Amino acid sequence: MSKSTALTVTQPSLDYRAALRALTAAAEQAEGLGVQVSIAVVGRNGQPLAQLSLNSAPPQTAQLALRKARTSAGFKVPSQAIRERNEQDIHLLTALDSHPDMLLLGGGLPLLLDGECIGAIGVSGASQAQDIACAEAGLATLGLTSA
Repeated sequence: MSKSTALTVTQPSLDYRAALRALTAAAEQAEGLGVQVSIAVVGRNGQPLAQLSLNSAPPQTAQLALRKARTSAGFKVPSQAIRERNEQDIHLLTALDSHPDMLLLGGGLPLLLDGECIGAIGVSGASQAQDIACAEAGLATLGLTSA
């Protein structure tokens, strides 16, 4: 007879309260920049925890923000990093660009806690630099950085 050993796995997770704080900080940064964006915060599995579109953000930006966040959470890097790292592999980029749940543009940042990805934030609707600045504000309010 074999003994069974219980397996216990614990991992840090992002809850909706933290997601809302990150979302709010990103929205306030967008207002400060005078841009209208959509913001999505996802958990480690890419499921949305919180989403918001500022009043005049184009409706398409909500889905784009979610795609940036999911890209970042899935690969555990900023959403544009995949394109930057693979810019010579046109076939790979074509395949990735055609995926309906990915977006390889700036504005998605992973939420890393002690080196572990617990989720991501995605922002869309302004320039890539402004989207990234808004996402960074979301990270900063949680005491995280994009590096």
